[in-house]
Amino acid sequence: MSPTLTGLWHRTLRQIGPLGIAAGALIAGAVILGLWTRQLDMQGSALDATAAATPGPAPVVPLQHVPLSQQIGEFVGAFPPVSQNPDDLNEVFISAKRHNIQLPRGEYRLKTEAKKPLVVFTATFPVTTDYGAMRDFCADVLRALPNVSLDELRMARNSSGGTALESSVRFSFVYRRS
Repeated sequence: MSPTLTGLWHRTLRQIGPLGIAAGALIAGAVILGLWTRQLDMQGSALDATAAATPGPAPVVPLQHVPLSQQIGEFVGAFPPVSQNPDDLNEVFISAKRHNIQLPRGEYRLKTEAKKPLVVFTATFPVTTDYGAMRDFCADVLRALPNVSLDELRMARNSSGGTALESSVRFSFVYRRS
């Protein structure tokens, strides 16, 4: 501490004592608390005014019973048809190109079950790139294609000093039967 502050501290301590300093600190805290509660009270009044200006809760609409078969039909109908698969794969390749990712080969599988209304097409790609490009590529694909899920993403770095990752990414495309 500087000699001026030290001298001021010692003079204050001699004049009002330790109890006086503690009382001053408590009074300062009470003043700050009073100002803060006043501000909170004004904010609360503003919120009350906003709440009073907004209409009440929405009216309660009775639930309608929808048959399960109709619910399933609506759910399945929300998926694109299998014929959209080439366009979806094209979107994956466009996204890869946008992020300077090479997809020289891929492993593709179509999973169908006789009585299931949905089919799943999986595409697995080996990729060598940095983490940021891989993250952005996966995010682009998932954002552009709502019927796609990221099933697997494995990454490994061959050398400790390198930034390139040897990755494998697997997407599943879900479609309704045509």
